[in-house]
Amino acid sequence: MSALVPPMGWPLGAPDGSGALNWTSGEDCLREALWNLLLTSPGERLMRPAFGAGLRSFLNQPNTETTRQLIIDAITRAITTWETRVTLLGITVEADPSDLGSVLIDVSYSDPTLPGGPPSQLSLSLNLGGG
Repeated sequence: MSALVPPMGWPLGAPDGSGALNWTSGEDCLREALWNLLLTSPGERLMRPAFGAGLRSFLNQPNTETTRQLIIDAITRAITTWETRVTLLGITVEADPSDLGSVLIDVSYSDPTLPGGPPSQLSLSLNLGGG
């Protein structure tokens, strides 16, 4: 990536009054990149067919310890392969006590360019639908 072009956030927002795009940076840029990585399925990107965690492949799977471990493995593999700007601190995937067909995913990471900075957390719920 060129040093002249700042990273672009996704989804693209509307241009400002001068017609410039709204660029994200720092923590917001990392968070958006991780969301993009987690929600992309391998094969979705033509030029990067292996990109993505493939979380949609777990839909209609049973909410078991094995499935939850497979989700952790998929997220770990995707982040360590594709998002080298973060240090992965931990991933937890637990059954949602209020919905037996869903799991709660927490990804804890840090930005190595901010030594001593607090860890960041990304949380999402995935409805497996498998019960």
